[in-house]
Amino acid sequence: MSGSTLPAVAPPADRLAGMRLCVLVDGGENAGRFGHVVAALFEAGLRCLQVRDKALSTAVLVERVQAALAAAGRHPGADGAPLVIVNDRADVARACQAAGVHVGADDLPVPMARDVVGLGSLVGRTTHDMAAVRRAVADGADYIGVGPCFPSATKTFAALAPRDFLAAAVRESGLPAFAIGGVTLERLDELAALGVTRVAVASAVTAATDPAAATAAFISRLARLVPRPGPRP
Repeated sequence: MSGSTLPAVAPPADRLAGMRLCVLVDGGENAGRFGHVVAALFEAGLRCLQVRDKALSTAVLVERVQAALAAAGRHPGADGAPLVIVNDRADVARACQAAGVHVGADDLPVPMARDVVGLGSLVGRTTHDMAAVRRAVADGADYIGVGPCFPSATKTFAALAPRDFLAAAVRESGLPAFAIGGVTLERLDELAALGVTRVAVASAVTAATDPAAATAAFISRLARLVPRPGPRP
């Protein structure tokens, strides 16, 4: 209508406010197990989940994302349903109306991913050095993954990220920064000493005897961490 104004829309990154934990879950071959694990994580209080699987067909990946979104919808909180983010596949994120997409160096550039998922969706970017961090900021990423921080049970890394990089990435980017790569409950204090109090984990939760209990332990410990300024680069 003439003279009317559209309501202000909060930046997508605001949806990550207060979120300290993201769990990466492989789609896997067994839909039943995937659904059981995802439901258990949300029941334990998880507010951000990333679906990833480079081996699945597009059709099966879509089914997994839709299942995760349905499970998220059954666990609303004060901030709405938990976020479901899709790894790599901006097209699947858009088609399923997921919260966003996470891309790496070999995936779509952030601006192109944004074109696919839309302005209201999250776009995250993996970073391994300050050049990548600065590019992510310039390209308009909503959050970054920083690392790899530690040896991982699920991936082999050519090198680990220097500790001064982790501290500088958090301090200089101004974006929510999630530590990635081999993060365990026992390593959270070391990360907090660098100012890193958000983490993205996979096997530390999904390979645990009780994934729900592992999730709850991460959430509880992260809530008590006090970020401390890391060393100057």
